[in-house]
Amino acid sequence: MNSIKGIEKVSIAEQISRLTEPFTMVDLLELDDLVLSIFLCQGTLAFHRHIDQDELFLVHSGEIILETDWGKVTLRQGELSVTPKGLGHRSSSLLRSLVLLLQPRLMANRRNGDRHLFATKDGGRLEKISVPAMAHQISKAFEPVDLIDVDTFSLYLMAIEGKGPWWLVEDQSNLIWCHDGQVTLESEFGLLSLYSHELALVPSGIPHRLSSSQRSVVFGLRRHAQPSLASDG
Repeated sequence: MNSIKGIEKVSIAEQISRLTEPFTMVDLLELDDLVLSIFLCQGTLAFHRHIDQDELFLVHSGEIILETDWGKVTLRQGELSVTPKGLGHRSSSLLRSLVLLLQPRLMANRRNGDRHLFATKDGGRLEKISVPAMAHQISKAFEPVDLIDVDTFSLYLMAIEGKGPWWLVEDQSNLIWCHDGQVTLESEFGLLSLYSHELALVPSGIPHRLSSSQRSVVFGLRRHAQPSLASDG
């Protein structure tokens, strides 16, 4: 089953087949004012900057070099970094590399002043995070571990094992992105199975919970605050 009422499953593998030319991009889903996309990095982009957008790069396969005003980092499969708004940067790869991109798409004048400062050219450094290494360190199931900030959101990892509590997120849609393993997403509308590199977006206000017969790991996003838990029933 690829969907239940109000919730559709997106397969990253299926969307990759649409990428045929270097630096083409496919949007996977929109979460409020953020967009998750995948693009084909092969060659070198021109140096540029986003005046009002943080930009997260997560390498799905291959290897890229991310050059910025703060220096450069090499990102390999499962590694991520964020270029803050205002920071000059470009990505390049000699290989056919697939990269997940998370960035805001809402114009600044619609954010009601909810922004943070621009990055300056001097005095900063890029942070590189290994997702597999962070996932290995998670000791408790159903407790989100923050990885990095993107605009007003935090990207987190969470281990799933057994049946979790009911979640109720009132102020945003809730991203369920299966990074490793298999999880079952349950809501009042039914069950949806998510395997590695599949994701779904639960609209705000819909109670749901996750379960897995084995240890699995998911990504999620939150506005720097723990979503409330509904009582188990």
